[in-house]
Amino acid sequence: MLEDNLIGLVVKNALERPNGVAMREKRFGIWRPTTWQALHDYIQRFALGLRALGLENGTNLMIIGDNKPEWIIAEFACMAAGGVPTGAYPDSLSEELEYLIVYSDAVFLVVRDQEQADKILSIWKRIKPKVKTVIVWDSRGMSHYYEEYPFMRRFEDVVSMGAEEETRQSDFLVNRAKEIDPSEPAMMLTTSGTTGLPKLSILSHENLIFACDSFGQVVKMEKGDEILSAAPLSWIGEQMFNVTRFLKVCAHYNFPEETETLRKDLLELQPYYFGGTPVVWEFLISTIQAAMDNADFVKRFFYNLALKTALKCTEADLTGVDPGLGNRILHRFLTFFVLRPLKNKVGLGRVRVAITGGGAISPEVFKYFKALGLDLRQVFGQSECGGIATTHRGDDVRPETVGVPIPDVEIKLSDDGEILVCGKNTHLGYYKNEEATRECYTEDGFLRTGDAGYFGEDGHLYVFDRAKDIMTIDDGTRFAPQDIETRLKFSAYINEAMVSGDNRPFVTAIVSIDLENVGNWAKKRGISYTTFQDLSQRSEVYQLVQAEISQINARFPKNIRIKRFAILLKQLHPDDGELTRTRKVRRGFVAKRYQALIKDLYQSRKVHELDLEINYEDGRKSVLKGTIAIEEIPS
Repeated sequence: MLEDNLIGLVVKNALERPNGVAMREKRFGIWRPTTWQALHDYIQRFALGLRALGLENGTNLMIIGDNKPEWIIAEFACMAAGGVPTGAYPDSLSEELEYLIVYSDAVFLVVRDQEQADKILSIWKRIKPKVKTVIVWDSRGMSHYYEEYPFMRRFEDVVSMGAEEETRQSDFLVNRAKEIDPSEPAMMLTTSGTTGLPKLSILSHENLIFACDSFGQVVKMEKGDEILSAAPLSWIGEQMFNVTRFLKVCAHYNFPEETETLRKDLLELQPYYFGGTPVVWEFLISTIQAAMDNADFVKRFFYNLALKTALKCTEADLTGVDPGLGNRILHRFLTFFVLRPLKNKVGLGRVRVAITGGGAISPEVFKYFKALGLDLRQVFGQSECGGIATTHRGDDVRPETVGVPIPDVEIKLSDDGEILVCGKNTHLGYYKNEEATRECYTEDGFLRTGDAGYFGEDGHLYVFDRAKDIMTIDDGTRFAPQDIETRLKFSAYINEAMVSGDNRPFVTAIVSIDLENVGNWAKKRGISYTTFQDLSQRSEVYQLVQAEISQINARFPKNIRIKRFAILLKQLHPDDGELTRTRKVRRGFVAKRYQALIKDLYQSRKVHELDLEINYEDGRKSVLKGTIAIEEIPS
């Protein structure tokens, strides 16, 4: 049956819609289409090329690069050839790639360009015993590499090798699709790695297709729908919500020209569906708010009036209260003339359903986009359960929850409140880690998510935080730091935040500012600065952030309000190990890295002398030194 595995879906779509558009890639300002038949042929030829190079059943292949059609071709070609693909984030450091390549036993590497190839060369001596061939799909400026490094090959040369073999095996892909057992591994995806080095979660064809079908019963997608590849392809969210769904319904899968042009390409494409992590939604809000800060008085007035009215009506709709006829009429008028054009300018004008997942989102962020008229829904999931276990239904959306279980998935809570999941979406286990695989399942077959939560009377799942991250202050009050942090990041001026307070007398926070928004704010007020470090320590900026924290504090009980804070001299960054590649704070690492600063937050000190090593993607290291001010938050 072709529908029960991912390669079968490629074959099925090529048979039914050979000339229909499967993918588009924007190159040199033009959206260039690839038909389903062409995609089928590329995958078949690349798969045969891999087989000719020695890829055997069970061989692992790693893809490193930005979201491009070649990633999809390499991924499915690897599956068709009998291998198991995995992916690495394109901004990974060489040391991170070395760990993943060795851990995953990758024999073949498919990389985008010279930047990624140079990373591989810098670690080649250490990965040489594992890796046989490195295939590059964008060889600009690399002609001399192939003479100097015989283990490197051009992507198009592998396709040509496969085309030659295709004359003898013209039905290779369809035959492979019929042979694939849906319960066998389809791919391996890295876990978030918030507590240490990431593991590799093994997902079967059945895992991904079941999760896609189950979610599809809640959020429908139709043939020809436009979707944009915005999140990294090495993340489960992109693999399930976009890649698998595009195969299932014959949607049009679009790739931006570059990561840096995503905002422009989003505006141009106006997709029907859009999803991202909370970081993406926070970034969009920051972009809008920064634009409004620089707008003239009239535009700011009508924007603020429209948003205030929309939030009032949205809050009323969510709580089942009537906002009043006057507010509804004003809301419709301002939506038509203000909010709808704004949504179009962001690139979300045609979005039918939007998804947020991969971490907790602030209720304020959620309500903001609902107020703009976006059908935003939250999902709860992780790599280990195919990316999804719960979501909101269209007529039952609650910002503070992650919705209800998707069809045919069962969720329950352990005695200590851990969320447990059971369904055909749960993974096969962790690669080369039998102990972790045993520990991630209960005796009755439920997946341990590691997240703490509870079910409300409304049947919705409420998620606190990672179970191990729940904190208790000295008076015995338990709180979820993530809840406070997500609300802090709703501020256009705060890029990241981490709160502390476990076994302490009160709660403190270290924050990093949003350079663009705070910079614009400073310029409008004639506040001069030279560097990020200089701007972060200006007294005016401390007053700005202090006011933002005070406003957020009012939402929490007095005993868990932030009492002292400090602004970092730099943004938290994945290259320094402070964030995961999906931009989640690695709490344990950050707490250890800034332990002296956190200690000073609980003493009477007014300043902290920072001395910190920082890393760059190209492997360079430097030392950051400076004085960080510590301020109180008025009660």
